Amino acid sequence: MTAKRNVSRIALAATLTLLGCGSGPATPVPVPDANTPLVQRDAFYDIAATSPATCPGAPNFSSDDATCNTVVNDAPSVLFTAGVGDPPTFTGGTIRDGVYYAVKAEAWGSSSGTGRRFTLVVLEGGTKFYYSGDILNAQGGVDTTLVAIATATASGNQLNQTTVCLTSSTGSVQIPVESYTASSTELILATTVDSVFTVTTYERAGCP
Repeated sequence: MTAKRNVSRIALAATLTLLGCGSGPATPVPVPDANTPLVQRDAFYDIAATSPATCPGAPNFSSDDATCNTVVNDAPSVLFTAGVGDPPTFTGGTIRDGVYYAVKAEAWGSSSGTGRRFTLVVLEGGTKFYYSGDILNAQGGVDTTLVAIATATASGNQLNQTTVCLTSSTGSVQIPVESYTASSTELILATTVDSVFTVTTYERAGCP
C-alpha cells in the first residue's frame, strides 16, 4: 500500500517516518507542516489519534538485498530551524505502530544544522523501526540518503536501537540511543553530540 508521504528520524548527530490499517485501501491525507491551516491539522490528528495502536496486517518492508527495506520515502522536505528557548523535556511514552513523517528539524546549541525528508515506519508493537529518508543541507539539497532497519527497546525516556541493516550514501552510520516523547499523533526523537541537542519531530499518519 502506498503512503501519501513517506523513519524516524534517526538523529545521527543530526537524525535518522501510509495511511490506514486494515485490508482496504486508505484515503490519502496530506501530512501537515508549518504552513498547514489549523483546521486541516486537526483533521489529520483526529485520524492518527483514532487509528489502531498496532498494525498486525502491515506489509513486510524488509528486503534481502542491499536496499535493506522497501519503505517509499515521499515525506515533505523540512529545513533546519534553530531551537528557541529551552530544549524540550522528554517523557517517554508508548510508541504506536504506524507511519511517521518528519515535520520539524531543530537543534539547541547550534545556529546551523541539517533538515529532513524522512519516513519512519514503526511496527511490531513499537519495537521494529524502518527508516527511509534524506538529510538535507541548508539549501534543501540532499547531503545523505539513508535506509535502515533497527530493533528498538524503550526504557524510561530513552530509546535504544540495534541496527539490523543500514545503507547510507556517505558510508558507515550508527543509529544512536535517543531521548524520546511519544503520543498518539507524534514521536519526538533527540540526541546530544558535542553539546548540540538535535531534535526531530515526526507526525503519525496511521498504519501502512
